Amino acid sequence: MLPLSRRITARCLSWTRSLLGRMTIFVLASVMLAYALGSGTGLLIMVRGQSRQWEHDAGLYAQVASTALRGIYTFVSVHIDRDGRVNWIETGRPVGDDPSIVTTGFTPADVLALASAQTGQDVWLVTADEAGRLTSVSDSQGQGAGLRFTFPDSEDQTPKRLFTGWIEVGSSTHFAGFMPILSKEGRLTGGLVASVGSAEALLAARNQALRTLTLLMMATLAASAFVVAIALRRAFRPIPALTGVLTALADNDTGVRIPFQERTDELGQLATAIETLRCAVVERGRLRRIGEHAAVMEHRAHHDSLTGLPNRARFTALLDGAMERMAAGTGAYNLMLMDLDRFKEVNDTLGHAAGDAVLVEIGLRIAPLLAPHDVVARLGGDEFALLQRVDGSDPVEEAQRVARAIVAAVARPFVYAGTPVSIGVSIGISGMPDDGAERSVLLERADLALYVAKKEGRGRFALYRPGMTMRIAGDEAASACGRPARPA
Repeated sequence: MLPLSRRITARCLSWTRSLLGRMTIFVLASVMLAYALGSGTGLLIMVRGQSRQWEHDAGLYAQVASTALRGIYTFVSVHIDRDGRVNWIETGRPVGDDPSIVTTGFTPADVLALASAQTGQDVWLVTADEAGRLTSVSDSQGQGAGLRFTFPDSEDQTPKRLFTGWIEVGSSTHFAGFMPILSKEGRLTGGLVASVGSAEALLAARNQALRTLTLLMMATLAASAFVVAIALRRAFRPIPALTGVLTALADNDTGVRIPFQERTDELGQLATAIETLRCAVVERGRLRRIGEHAAVMEHRAHHDSLTGLPNRARFTALLDGAMERMAAGTGAYNLMLMDLDRFKEVNDTLGHAAGDAVLVEIGLRIAPLLAPHDVVARLGGDEFALLQRVDGSDPVEEAQRVARAIVAAVARPFVYAGTPVSIGVSIGISGMPDDGAERSVLLERADLALYVAKKEGRGRFALYRPGMTMRIAGDEAASACGRPARPA
């Protein structure tokens, strides 16, 4: 008889080699990996969230301190950014000196105490020497004078605008906000330091939260692993033949024969279900091929076969949709019509293959210049169009920015078969709703602007302006086509 230890080892080896054992090990490993990734991500999110909260609180506390200071020292002013946040305090007189105490009746400690009462943390008033080094005048308790303040995380030795981060206060380190006080000439004279907490207290709280979260995740992982192991032991049975069939189906081998369908027990029901699955896979494959073919045909119907860009039909539909959204008050757009300059010379001298290569390259050069919601299309020949959604408050500026970039991109020489090719592009721009709310009007006015760009020397853009007209001298062919004459 084998010793007990060898019998236990043999049974463990037998279990790990069985299908049930392998599946159990695989599932448990997957669960552990998923929990490890999830816990790691959760811990990272928590740490980053705390850091962002510290930065938010530091900025807020600095704003509170500046408000308290301005409420007492009415001779100071502040610089405020677009978001309404104070970046620095400006004063023509010293803050916290004896004359200011006599004038206001408040000591620096009184002012700092007002701010500290609102933040619940330490606040210091600091003064700067000629070298920009900061020394504390007082804290919110009327103490803490003479402490040196340094900024290990700042690129500047002493920032001249609102700063949030780690600040060394004497022999301790605090996460704090620094609100600089500048003279009228822009020289740093001092500042307010509003602490969120000392490094020791903040990091201790973070570490405690990390430990608690880690213990909870470990307990959840252990419980999940136990439940998974029990469920697998009860539900899983070694059926290698059907497992092989499922593997074949996973590899899209739908011609495989499904065994055991003639049985009347659970194994037969499982085999019948797998056969149903096989039929569904066959049908799904057929439908997928039909869908792929339909998608290809749909793409070909709405995209230019040469450049892959949307064609005229697709662009017209997108333009109509933009006008509907504009009519509903959900956006403004710019319409640009583009016509290549000297493109005919490329076809005449290098052949149509060179012209096709240039057209493809045009699309590749324009695409990176656009925002994700902008659309460029090839209307035909050497004509392109761009529908630009206006996100800012100045549609004209946005149109000029993109048009200028497109003109510069197209002006760079192309190289075809070792031969440099130089062309240009002229662009006409109309905007909606300012220049019209109907497709025909927008296209006509963009075309008028394009004509002006061509007449002014090509390789440029023009915006539609009220009163623009197109002077045509004897161009009957253009009139017969219903399109104004335009230089080539």
